[in-house]
Amino acid sequence: MPNTIKPPTQVEGANFNHLVWDIAWFGIALAATTRFLQFFALEMGASAMDLGWLTALPALVVLLTTTLSPWWRSRYNSSIHAVIIPGFIQRLAFLLPAFAPVFPEAWRVPWIIFASTLPMIGQGAVSAIFVLMMRETIDDSQLQPLLTRRHIAMNVTITGGALAFGLMLEALPFPFNYQVMFVAAFGFAMASQWHLTRLRPLQTEAASASVTHRSYRQLLADPAFRGVIAVLIAGFGAFHLIIAVVPIHLKNGLGATEGYMGVYGGLEVLAGFLAALALNRLSRRFSNRTLVALSMAATALAALVVALAPNREVALLSALLNGAGWSIAGLCSFAFFAERTAKSDMHAAMVYHQIIYACIFVTPLLGSWLVDAGLGVIGVLLLGFLARLLGAAVCEFAVDPRKKAKRFGNLAEMGAAGD
Repeated sequence: MPNTIKPPTQVEGANFNHLVWDIAWFGIALAATTRFLQFFALEMGASAMDLGWLTALPALVVLLTTTLSPWWRSRYNSSIHAVIIPGFIQRLAFLLPAFAPVFPEAWRVPWIIFASTLPMIGQGAVSAIFVLMMRETIDDSQLQPLLTRRHIAMNVTITGGALAFGLMLEALPFPFNYQVMFVAAFGFAMASQWHLTRLRPLQTEAASASVTHRSYRQLLADPAFRGVIAVLIAGFGAFHLIIAVVPIHLKNGLGATEGYMGVYGGLEVLAGFLAALALNRLSRRFSNRTLVALSMAATALAALVVALAPNREVALLSALLNGAGWSIAGLCSFAFFAERTAKSDMHAAMVYHQIIYACIFVTPLLGSWLVDAGLGVIGVLLLGFLARLLGAAVCEFAVDPRKKAKRFGNLAEMGAAGD
């Protein structure tokens, strides 16, 4: 049944707009790191294992520092104030890689890995708090419209950023082109930070400061949360197994250039944007859990396409499948979590992020190790295809098989603040 939506207040409408603009500016910055950082590392001489560490070490730091979230949150009267300092530290990830070319050649790849890892101390501290902050500044009835609008805005700006940065990288000499890109990305990230400083809590700060905590044992004893754990491991674990292998195959196997990577990344986020637009219609027919399963099947097909593609043009189909599938998987995984936890449950939000980043730490390293161990790039990509199919099956058939999960409701009837 569709959810009953209260009309947003003036403060809530302003918060909604700031949260959308936050991710819009941040999306432009993300295009630099999510679409070109691995390619930059390859140009600097990175190996398959280096790319594995480039993905895994930041995730490990986030996994470890997420445990600081309750302590850091307790120092402030509201989550809004609590995210400012770690949010700035997190945004240094866009600036620090620009300094890689000034180091001796042997230190450039280690610096890129270090520059991507150190700022994740901030992301770890802020990750769980950011979820609480959204729920303090937006009524729960507006949360899903906000997530959808943010996702659409991010996909639009990542697409534009990827295409613009790709053209710039080919037009300017190396490595100056990458340095310009990273500095510009940091500027866009700071514009995102400004919007977070303009948020206002819906309740008094004393009320906002009240959060609940459940122990690991209590969370594991909750059947609803165990279902969340299974969906996160099946989805994020399987998806990230080949995340560091795909760029290697595109560059070394299919001859991809920076311009091609810009197009590839642009198609991924364009597909994600279109998938987010279709989510309202899909949510009328399928539960969150089933949508995660279907979208993981789409990413499995993407892995198969990129592994068997005879040329770069055919490989672009994998970008469309990957972008659309992972877009819905990410949105529905969070919705699956949100519908099964209390909005003030700080520990649940912390564990949610710890599981995600544990998967992002372990599986890329496993994929890179398998390449170096002799399975080869194509072999690992095909293994990724099977892993994602298995993840889809786990989400659909092994999670609450006798209990129907909640649905989003009709997003069109839910509406969105800040139109």
